[in-house]
Amino acid sequence: MSNTLKTIVIGTALTDTSDDVVRTGIAIAKTTGATPWLINVHSLPDSPAEIFGAVDGGWIDEYEKALRDKLAQQAQRTGLTGLPGFVPHQLYSAMGSTYGEIVELAQRVRADLIVIGASEGGALHRLFLGSTADGVVRKAPCPVLVVRSGSTFPPARVEFPVDLSPLSASAFRQGLEFLAGLGGGAMETETLFILNPLEVSGSLHFTPDQVERFALDELRRFLVANGARPETAKVRTGYPWEEILAVLEERRPDLVILGTHGRKGFERLMLGSVASAVMHRATCNLLIVPPGARLQQEAEQELRRERVGADWSFVSDEAAAAAAAH
Repeated sequence: MSNTLKTIVIGTALTDTSDDVVRTGIAIAKTTGATPWLINVHSLPDSPAEIFGAVDGGWIDEYEKALRDKLAQQAQRTGLTGLPGFVPHQLYSAMGSTYGEIVELAQRVRADLIVIGASEGGALHRLFLGSTADGVVRKAPCPVLVVRSGSTFPPARVEFPVDLSPLSASAFRQGLEFLAGLGGGAMETETLFILNPLEVSGSLHFTPDQVERFALDELRRFLVANGARPETAKVRTGYPWEEILAVLEERRPDLVILGTHGRKGFERLMLGSVASAVMHRATCNLLIVPPGARLQQEAEQELRRERVGADWSFVSDEAAAAAAAH
């Protein structure tokens, strides 16, 4: 990502809280030289008379001008207008579906990254699906940085949950490129793989300790194949989103980087829900990497090469029986 990060779309709610989101996007733009677009999406007020008093035919124009002015003011106070090459058309105000307009702009300007804030409605609101962040992540054509704390950016500690699939490998590499593009010195990274309890206890030929050791070896191989240090590997047993959140609580990273999909069929849908559950409950920033065109293409290439991603057949009873026969 660091070599190709040329355009960033930053979503703003025009609130004081969203200033941190905008400043985070600006920091990335400064570091990488990318062009930032700042977008605010709005809907018409339910009771315009309460805002404008007597309502005439021009109140919509007046309302939209007021929002454009607020967008320009936020761009100025956060430093966006001071970036080299800034032009006013990089400030974009739209009316419609918030996540739909953000995704549409990202597609139109060929964005390499979308920066948005988590819900500002509190912990309870974050648990409901259908939020702007959830919609953007599901439809985004590029990675999405969900900002909860601008003060922890750039990150000092980073967590990489992976599932060892080719798609997860591609998301992992994009995450490494993103971190490399940020600069700012060394970062503490940890790569996490969660073993399903059934994988640990269901084998007739291996003990739980052996299965966990096999998983750790496979995770280290995954890291080496994808250009990372094998000593950052960590394996836990449990249900994915619960274990990921437990690790986040213990380790307190500043950033989590994970893909939204990895395995096939039902497991693929479940991995999508894992990303959603982590995004809604985590208290740190998240970089969510969806299976976009680049990700899918890389995964297909890797499948043809048969070089990256895990093959869990070696811990199955059938594989063990075959090995015993030899």
